[in-house]
Amino acid sequence: MSVVPFSPRGRLRTPGDLADALGIAFSDEQLAAVTAPLEPGVIIAGAGSGKTTVMAARVVWLVGSGAVRPDQVLGLTFTRKAAAELAHRIRTALVRAQVLSADGVDDDGEQVVMTYDSFAARLVSEHGLWLGYEGDPRMITGASRFRLAARVVATAAGPFEHLSRLRPATVTERLLALDGQLQSHLVDDDALDEQARAHLLELAGAPRNNRGNVYVSVRAATAVARERLELASLVRAYQGLKRELGYVEFADQMAAAARLAREVPGVGEALRRQFAVVLLDEYQDTSSAQAVLLQHLFSGPDVARGRGHAVTAVGDPFQAIYGWRGAAASNILQFPGDFPRADGSPAARMSLTVNRRSGPRILEVANTLAAPLRSDPTLAYDLSDAVLRPPEGAPPGLVLAGTFESWPDEVAWVADRIAEAGPTGQAWSQIACLLRRNGDIGPLYAALAARDVPVEIVGLGGLLSVPEVADVVAVLRLLDDVTENPSLVRLLTGPRWRIGPGDLELLGRRARELARARGEDAGTADDPLTAALDAAVADVDPSELVSLTEALSDPGDGPYSPQARERFAAAAAELEQLRRHSAEPVLDLVRRVVATLGLDVELAAAATTDEPLAQLGAFVDAVAAYVDVDADASLTGLLAYLRAE
Repeated sequence: MSVVPFSPRGRLRTPGDLADALGIAFSDEQLAAVTAPLEPGVIIAGAGSGKTTVMAARVVWLVGSGAVRPDQVLGLTFTRKAAAELAHRIRTALVRAQVLSADGVDDDGEQVVMTYDSFAARLVSEHGLWLGYEGDPRMITGASRFRLAARVVATAAGPFEHLSRLRPATVTERLLALDGQLQSHLVDDDALDEQARAHLLELAGAPRNNRGNVYVSVRAATAVARERLELASLVRAYQGLKRELGYVEFADQMAAAARLAREVPGVGEALRRQFAVVLLDEYQDTSSAQAVLLQHLFSGPDVARGRGHAVTAVGDPFQAIYGWRGAAASNILQFPGDFPRADGSPAARMSLTVNRRSGPRILEVANTLAAPLRSDPTLAYDLSDAVLRPPEGAPPGLVLAGTFESWPDEVAWVADRIAEAGPTGQAWSQIACLLRRNGDIGPLYAALAARDVPVEIVGLGGLLSVPEVADVVAVLRLLDDVTENPSLVRLLTGPRWRIGPGDLELLGRRARELARARGEDAGTADDPLTAALDAAVADVDPSELVSLTEALSDPGDGPYSPQARERFAAAAAELEQLRRHSAEPVLDLVRRVVATLGLDVELAAAATTDEPLAQLGAFVDAVAAYVDVDADASLTGLLAYLRAE
């Protein structure tokens, strides 16, 4: 491989030179962002405004004008895919501008582009010994987190006054949510404990009268605070188990890296010497821990300790999507004050408002919907000018809106529009459907499949709404909890058993009789089935619940139809057979359920495409990922994970 010298400094002298070198007709806004001075700045990049192009072009400008070397550039983004794309775009732009050789290795190296999480992990790996972080921990994500948390919940000694009213799966979800929030906001469990106890003292002094909802609210707040204290003890146990097993999560690594940046100034000094330019992608989705990390590394109290370092954040507060995992869109709004110039003045703010993806009609609708966001009085600075606009000569675009008498009508209409697009030459892979809830995905998926449209569900949450997958999960829930009445109702009323409402009501009456025979209070609802289902979803002791599964095995002498009696017996025998295998490894159990339900055979025989099989296979793969960490994966933990998804 040949080695070529660094391109002569000063090759790019004007913005026109850059535009000619890259062959891109930059807008004035883009050129202003690309050629901004080597100082802190934030770019509010509206949807479709070419932010990745601008970041790549800024690197070309700084390298081609001689301001920095390629290896002095650090780019951070959220996903490995985005990091790979940004690195590729930068490298391609440098080559296209003839700043780097296409077939050689430059003397001055390559830019460094990585994810925020990878960057934090590298800092801890290289500098963690300063604060006692050592070893080579194993990273766990999604499914593995739920498995470990479920183990903590299952083995917790207690006693728990407030958590005991919740199902173990619910406790697992709340444990992980609290742990993630603590790590993302850099709050330790001792501080949480202190705050919760102080809050309880304040609540104890609150008025104890029944005017309005005051007393009810105080009582509810007290219960929440006490529940949080109990959860905090589980968080401590969960963190201890991870340390014992040598596991860490991304949030743990980020919190450790933030502590390093804050307590060991030498880490920031070394990084500022190494990287003269820092690009922060999707900054609106950074968490408090990430913001603290970056501020302490690249924005100190004076010039000697980082103030004025050339950090450019790119993002859009209106496109923040990770608030549920601790992200704070306010980070990008506060950037000018958090990363001031060398003289202490706020960093420059630039905007990209030319949307190159959509026509004027689409943007008009988007701007109308986003108007309340731009005029929000709580924003750190005025964003009323952040209105998306099309480039000159853009085609108008098409916006369709409809009102329908029912949800099935809406699904059919959307599916018909998509099915009609295929014969016109529109690639299926260029069509996306966005829905508000995962629960809505199943009906639309079925409608598209019925029209022979190849369709893929992205994400486990949507996958769980596919009927075939939902049936498997329903069986798993029944194996884990015999009082999981909604799951049994789903199976009995589905296409396999086809139990009618009359026979189902009789089964509910039988379940109530059996509960009374045990001397248990099964509720007061007039409709026995409704009472059973209401009790099933209540956060009470499962021993107090009516069990339709029990009635299925002992339906009594009710006037059922002959077909229902036969199907009840077959369904009960099938569940009993599966329950005998409930202790086997989770992945084996899932495969056994799939085979028992006959889904693999039926889908292969009935489907005109392999899409349903692909969705079922994707679910099995997700379960395999869940049990991949060690051999202690539990069915209860898996169901908690699926419920959270």
